[in-house]
Amino acid sequence: MPEAYTEEEGHQRRASIRANVSLQARISTISPQTDPSTGEAYFRSSDETCENISRGGAFVMTVEPIREGQQLLIEIDLPDGHEVSTLGRVCWSRAKLPSDTDPRHPGFGVEF
Repeated sequence: MPEAYTEEEGHQRRASIRANVSLQARISTISPQTDPSTGEAYFRSSDETCENISRGGAFVMTVEPIREGQQLLIEIDLPDGHEVSTLGRVCWSRAKLPSDTDPRHPGFGVEF
């Protein structure tokens, strides 16, 4: 599996043109995560919004980013009513909330 990289490196690595969209998606982790407060393993499943999408990846906007390197199943609702399902890997993650100096939303970059 390729190494995780920073958000800026992700911008430089893009091979496909991105579309500025806002699509509903279901995100499910493939391997378990560990709850930091209990140490228990769990699988995460959530409804999120995919933005800035291309053939090779997307930005997933969420206030609870998933750690870098995590593999995911992503089911994206297309505008025509169809759904696309794919496997992906989290390349970078941003947990901070937008501010006046940095308006970017929290979330993560996923590579398909």
